[in-house]
Amino acid sequence: MATEPSHPDGLIRTLGPWAAGAFVVTNMIGSGIFTVPAFVRVATGSAMGSLGVWLAAGLLGLCGALCYSELATRMPRAGGEYRFLSEGFGQLWGFLSGWTSFVVGFSAAVAASALGVAAYVAPLIDGWDPEALFVGGVTQGAASAAALVLVLTLVHCVGVRWSGGFQTTLATMVLGAIVLLLFAGFSSGNGEWSGLVAAAEPESNGWVALLQVTYAYAGWNAAAYIAGEVKHPRRNLPIAILGGTLFVIAAYLLLNALFFYAVPEARWEAEIAIGAVAAERLFGPVGALAVSGVIALAMFGSVSAMTAVGPRIYYAMARDGVAPRVLARTSGHGVAPVAAIVAQGLLAATLALTGAFSALLIYIGSSLLLFNALTIATLFVVRRREVAGAGEVFRTPLHPLPAVVFIGITLAAWINGLVGAPVPTGAALGTLALGAGIYAVGRRFGWLGSHGGIGAGRPL
Repeated sequence: MATEPSHPDGLIRTLGPWAAGAFVVTNMIGSGIFTVPAFVRVATGSAMGSLGVWLAAGLLGLCGALCYSELATRMPRAGGEYRFLSEGFGQLWGFLSGWTSFVVGFSAAVAASALGVAAYVAPLIDGWDPEALFVGGVTQGAASAAALVLVLTLVHCVGVRWSGGFQTTLATMVLGAIVLLLFAGFSSGNGEWSGLVAAAEPESNGWVALLQVTYAYAGWNAAAYIAGEVKHPRRNLPIAILGGTLFVIAAYLLLNALFFYAVPEARWEAEIAIGAVAAERLFGPVGALAVSGVIALAMFGSVSAMTAVGPRIYYAMARDGVAPRVLARTSGHGVAPVAAIVAQGLLAATLALTGAFSALLIYIGSSLLLFNALTIATLFVVRRREVAGAGEVFRTPLHPLPAVVFIGITLAAWINGLVGAPVPTGAALGTLALGAGIYAVGRRFGWLGSHGGIGAGRPL
């Protein structure tokens, strides 16, 4: 495989558009689509209202993807939001983005998805009970999830070329399985189309539901994190980000429609693992086992993608002096940022051992949506400065409309989230405040920002 020479990030460009797009698809299609639909259905009170929220969140993600494509081609280096926010608003905001990614966006999400894999694999292994104790109060499911995280951590330490091929293979398997599930499900004749028009009393407003769905759509920006390892980034990054996002929007709408077709009204409120319920209705017990395997495969792909993508943020931060320098170490010749991969893997495995697979949808969704909006706001700054390297830059169509729509809807969702779900939305603000405190202490005692990294000298 041909590669491009290394660049200022110290990493080698080996990923083509398909591999980069595979990171987007597998990072998005994980536990969210198989757990969030029941929450959204209850929140909105109807199938059509639920589908409307899923479509709105998808279009919101598409607006974000357009803006991120331009930012990624203007600054095609590792780091994603950290890189963009540091350039646009200064080092503090870049640090807060990386901090939130480490605590909320990747380590916790990897742990939760790994626990989801264990839960969906359980029916496939006769006699295995993930809730049974393993050792020291840790359940078998939690121990298995932690082991999965550590194995994937080692896989991605091998190097981005190998992990890129691994991710492409996973994406192909997931896509094929989803297409087969949709075709077999709709053609089975075992569902009821009346499920698409059934309605009940909504339990919350649509804005809270939008925050929940944001969790399921998280990952449309994955290719931006590995921009430093994508060949011909100004051509391939928009293909990966936009193509992956459009595919997932279509897949999510069709999967939700399949769930409404299959699951009776009475089962929605009580079931979180709605995919397994739908499969049993459509295909019987044996088919339900097969679908559980498909769901586990999708979650596995998501865990793998997040294991590879997140560490690129901490690697970029370490190179800029706003994270421990050890995180900038690579596995020789810039093959992979192994120290950052291991750090995230250890934290995620530790979180998985707790077995705390709780519904943190609003907390995670609101945290990530906030930094997506802040990142998109930097597009106005970098356009004014004309921040761009050599080569063609992807320019967001209809600018500034996509950016204004994304930022405006995010603001509305946050205001309504604080009213309708004050605790988890407020916790997102608490995470932000804690990160700001850590940054202030680090600057005061010289732990952070001592290497003149990106954003140094800009107003904080």
